[in-house]
Amino acid sequence: MSNEEQKLTPEELLLKIYENTEKTRKYILMGRILSLIYILMIVVPIILAVVYLPPMLERAFKPYEELFSNSKSQEVMGQLEALKDGGFDLDSLLK
Repeated sequence: MSNEEQKLTPEELLLKIYENTEKTRKYILMGRILSLIYILMIVVPIILAVVYLPPMLERAFKPYEELFSNSKSQEVMGQLEALKDGGFDLDSLLK
């Protein structure tokens, strides 16, 4: 110990310990607050995406719905399914 620390009274020493304890407590509190902010920065966008993304995607794909629901495309899909099953109808392919 240095001479300065030896000259401190017990009350002064306790006061210095208290001040350092308060600094440590505030540091830990700020760490907890920042951890909460980091978690919110991850969770909130995920929740917003779950709520708002499906309607936005539905509106984005609406113009292309006709292409996917066309009866001709359904015929082609049926033929592809028939090919998967190992057979196909030559007459329906020639249409």
